[in-house]
Amino acid sequence: MVYNGSSSMSSRKILVASVALLSSVVASPLSGQRPAGGVYKRSTHSYSRPPPLVGSWSSSGPIRRQAEDICETEACKSFADSVIAGRASNYTDLDPCDDFATYTCAGWWASHDFRADQSNIGVLSVMSDVNTALMRSILESPYPSNTTINSTYSTGDAKSLDEQNFEKMIAAYDSCMDTDAVNKAGAKPLQDILSAFDALASGNGTDLTEKLIWVQRYGGAGIVQATTTADDKNPNITTVALTSGLLGLDAKEYYTDNEAIANYTTAIVGMFDNLYGDDKHDANEKIAAEIVTFEKALANASPDASQAGDVEYYYNPTPIAEADDLLPEISFSQLIKAFAPSNYTVGDVIVYTPDYFPAVSSILKNTTTEAVNAYLDWVLIQTWATRLSNNVSAPYRRLQNELQGKDPEATAERWRTCFSDVDVNLPWIESAFFVREAFSPEAKTFGERIITDVEDVFKAKLKTYEWMSDEVKELAIEKILNMVEKIGYPDISPNVQDPKALADFYAKLNVTDSFFENGLAFSNFTLAGTWGDLNHPTDKNRWFMTAPTVNAYFNPPSNEIAFPAGIMQQPLFNLDLPEYVSYGAFGAVAGHELTHAFDSSGSHYDENGAYRDWWDNATLAAFENKTQCFINQFSEYSITTPAGEQLHINGELTQGENVADTGGLSAAFAAWQKRNEAEPNQLLPGLEEYTREQLFYLSYGGVWCGERRPAEAVRRIYSDPHSPPNVRILGTVANQRGFKEAFKCANKEPVCELW
Repeated sequence: MVYNGSSSMSSRKILVASVALLSSVVASPLSGQRPAGGVYKRSTHSYSRPPPLVGSWSSSGPIRRQAEDICETEACKSFADSVIAGRASNYTDLDPCDDFATYTCAGWWASHDFRADQSNIGVLSVMSDVNTALMRSILESPYPSNTTINSTYSTGDAKSLDEQNFEKMIAAYDSCMDTDAVNKAGAKPLQDILSAFDALASGNGTDLTEKLIWVQRYGGAGIVQATTTADDKNPNITTVALTSGLLGLDAKEYYTDNEAIANYTTAIVGMFDNLYGDDKHDANEKIAAEIVTFEKALANASPDASQAGDVEYYYNPTPIAEADDLLPEISFSQLIKAFAPSNYTVGDVIVYTPDYFPAVSSILKNTTTEAVNAYLDWVLIQTWATRLSNNVSAPYRRLQNELQGKDPEATAERWRTCFSDVDVNLPWIESAFFVREAFSPEAKTFGERIITDVEDVFKAKLKTYEWMSDEVKELAIEKILNMVEKIGYPDISPNVQDPKALADFYAKLNVTDSFFENGLAFSNFTLAGTWGDLNHPTDKNRWFMTAPTVNAYFNPPSNEIAFPAGIMQQPLFNLDLPEYVSYGAFGAVAGHELTHAFDSSGSHYDENGAYRDWWDNATLAAFENKTQCFINQFSEYSITTPAGEQLHINGELTQGENVADTGGLSAAFAAWQKRNEAEPNQLLPGLEEYTREQLFYLSYGGVWCGERRPAEAVRRIYSDPHSPPNVRILGTVANQRGFKEAFKCANKEPVCELW
């Protein structure tokens, strides 16, 4: 999961090796154009897909099953109403075998609009809004004197420490909400940083490595970056990884897009004018052109998105002396020693981008020192721009809005910005207060049961695959048996239920009433924690998502799947509804993350989370043949760009997520079937025309109802390993025998099948 802000809970490695359900809170289809009263109206839903799965489904009206057991509770009525509202109004004229996305979601598309600050909307973003609103009420209220601390940890001074933790969180939120103070500070906080850097950079004898160290101390990552990570082949050991630095545009494809480059150049000039003075406008234009030229070269040297996430590409253990030789202009040894504990000895490092570093050496030879210094200024500006007043940061904000297809002048409500800041920088205090309000022990137990059921099905299915050797099957089953399930929130490292554990965790973090100074404090706190990891075995208890987050992930080196409390909420998860709802929605999420352990990336990691070759050649060849089917299938889908052109999905980039969607839904359906056979679920009021099996798939499809602005859709095609949400419905159900049988499709064979 990608977090925005001056600091991050996770290093680059979790973005490479961990596989999340979403790249953002929601990813959605094509959508709106122009603002109307601050709200964007949805345009005609447009996408291109392969030939439909023509079936025999037809209905002139609902078919009632009056003899069936119908759930008449308020929870069932409410959920049924939401399915009916989301479904196409002319659903009786549609064949779900043809287009299940439109069948399930057309009503949702027609009834939901963007806020001006949104580039994506969907059922999952609505869930996130509910969680965020709850956190807002907590953040804008006094300490809840009637709060219930877990009885195990409520002894001694627990109440006092709990209030202390709460006040630290509130101080961070309030400093962000104090826009008068932020506006009064203006550009000066960042100007001071730039002035100090420019003095260093212009000094005699200051080499490039010293400049990079300075920039990284202030949260930036210019040209190259050093960080810490679990060693893929020895996941209990934390080591150092070397990778590329920051590019201002999200994907290398933008550097060949004239419109994107023009907008980018305008943003750079605007920010330099605001920070260095518009009296230097002509000079700033020249500087911006040099920065863009330099970044174009860096982008061209960078790996493609699909390559960057491939462990076979990025795992390159290299002696530090050899790493230094890859890019003589920069001393990686010096860079690491600047941040690593004094007693740490640098040995081998993991080189994530082996082709990039030699190419950068050539680029630097043909780039002036002044251009490199200006680029590093720009890195610092991007790192800290969002902590400045809206007026000062306006050019940078316009750029981000344009990339995401929003109105250039759109801004989020301030409280949303400030909640995000707390979510990123004080994640575990926030999580503690969220779970007390929004996550019960019963919910955790039900979630554990669904996950266990899905795992049991997956293990049983593994035994049936003729294309796998017996030895690989046994190791795959062992991998599931060893898998760690994290549900709801951290109960260690730190334990969010224990006020003392949280107070100790954040003891060295000082939060004041200055929003910018807090950003520096958060950055320093994260930097110290990241490099301090080198003195300890890999902390496999650590979480990479906060409790309110509507997402989930699989982390290969820890062989773990994690499900924050935020995603275990309505409508994905509800103990009061027939179980096909929670199994079709949350169960598919659980299966998705489990399947990641056996996709094109996770399959490289063994039962202990170590990267090694544990597949024999014949099994591997069969696996690659099956995954190629997914690459071909999803490459046939496309979106319509703002220019009206068709842009195809990158089947190579998205193959892991597409495999996970398919395998996850298949396992969840089989797990639910076993439960339903033992105790048949009730039907839903107003939806009596559907069988239980059909309601299972409607519950799944409803999760992915959503919209995406056209420019945002393009951005995601370039960089997101997930398919657009409508395609996650279309492609995934096309691969489900259970779906085709439930809806009586003519062809019952899955297009692609793996797990």
